[in-house]
Amino acid sequence: MSNGPALRIRSDLETVAPYISPQHTAKYRMNVNEAPYAPPVALVEEVTRGTEAIALNRYPDRDAVKLVDAIAAHTGWAKEGLWVANGSNEVFMHLFLAFGGPGRSSLTFEPTYSLHSLIPRIAGTRTVQVQRDIDFRIDLEAALDTIQEEKPDIVIVCSPNNPTGGCESLATIQALLEAAPGLVIVDEAYGEFDQHEHSARGLLETHPNLAITKTFSKAWRLAGVRIGYMLAAPSLVRELARVRLPYHLSTITQLVGVAAIKHAGETLDMVRSIASERDRIATELAALGLKVFPSNANFVLFEVEDPDLIWSRLLEREVLVRNYSGQEGLERCLRVTAGLPEETDAFIAAMKEALDG
Repeated sequence: MSNGPALRIRSDLETVAPYISPQHTAKYRMNVNEAPYAPPVALVEEVTRGTEAIALNRYPDRDAVKLVDAIAAHTGWAKEGLWVANGSNEVFMHLFLAFGGPGRSSLTFEPTYSLHSLIPRIAGTRTVQVQRDIDFRIDLEAALDTIQEEKPDIVIVCSPNNPTGGCESLATIQALLEAAPGLVIVDEAYGEFDQHEHSARGLLETHPNLAITKTFSKAWRLAGVRIGYMLAAPSLVRELARVRLPYHLSTITQLVGVAAIKHAGETLDMVRSIASERDRIATELAALGLKVFPSNANFVLFEVEDPDLIWSRLLEREVLVRNYSGQEGLERCLRVTAGLPEETDAFIAAMKEALDG
């Protein structure tokens, strides 16, 4: 009897590697850009009380009305133009199931978040990639040439970009919006950490081909809950109802999201502290003679001579960071998440020892 699967995977998926974020036991986990602070006590208490009243034998609200209304009030964007899902990755999946697929293509600017290529490929979408410039910004001339030649149905911009940390100018995003024949998705998962206000939010009114994705996993301190959302034209949002699964947002997820919006001020109060640690990390690494890339997110990307060796030495010292040595354009790079002051202390101490051998 054969040990192989009963049916072979789709031929276009045979070269697709699954998304993997390596997990190891370490005292200081600074590799996946989670918030280091637990949600506010008041939020947790409200969720606990609300959970007691949930009828778990009943399906959740299919349209997540209370959560959508709360996000609409928080963002100042009409609820008809809002889409909520289990993390922003699922928002992307819905977008590509609806607007991607066989015969359509997407464009990314590399290096960037790997799911921006993986999700389109899972949905059967042809992927086109353009390399960023030496500073990891979008090479606008190359981007516009590629758009003219390839006519991608969907263009994806990550700003602040993961894993490099920089933001794109509004002029660049506007130029892409005007040149693109289809959608332009701007992933602002780390936007709350950007203190220079590069958000594309102000372009929504005048560009119906723009979609902005956001997440509760980073600044909102709710990575374990899985909530993401999108701001876009209502006409775009209506089409996504065709591809979502029934009752895709659990009652508990909706409850936590509404409570988070209610406690938004306290929840987002730690953003400034995390950004301060990010800047301290960058300063300390630069003082060690390392090349550090400017970041508007909650992490810092930097270069070392031997990233595999340094990564291993850091792990030996109970500090876990992200190693990008296997990714084109990032062969000498490590990325560290900004967190608690004591985590920064531990990381910098470990880095000094790792560099000294």
